[in-house]
Amino acid sequence: MAFELDAYDRKILALLQQDARLSYSEIGRRVHLSSPAIAERVRRLEEVGVIRGFSANVNLRAIGYSFETFVSIVVDSHDALDGWAHAHPEVLALHATTGAHCALLRLAVRSPEHLEALLKSLARIGKTSTSMVLSTQFETR
Repeated sequence: MAFELDAYDRKILALLQQDARLSYSEIGRRVHLSSPAIAERVRRLEEVGVIRGFSANVNLRAIGYSFETFVSIVVDSHDALDGWAHAHPEVLALHATTGAHCALLRLAVRSPEHLEALLKSLARIGKTSTSMVLSTQFETR
């Protein structure tokens, strides 16, 4: 049975997506519920798996990564790709896909040389196609 979100749940989720550090009292003030009611709703949303966790939105440039790329890849072994991805902290996401490619990786890289080294390493397990991100117009979390 699917979990049904009500209007309060949707407002709480929207606020937490904007700023996961909001206090229960501040969320309650904005949606017109008490802090204990907000705490209970957040706990329930976590229990049913709607909220999977809370994280920090890191400015990649501030920690030395100059740009992001998307790398599409065709592989014979998804296990090899999974192992490669887990061994490289540059991997921001790994998506299994349909279509001409098996997977799509989102990478943070420091320089063109850094990207070249990653692509050479990836070429040992599959055929790649790369796109560099120029800017991000919209992203939801």
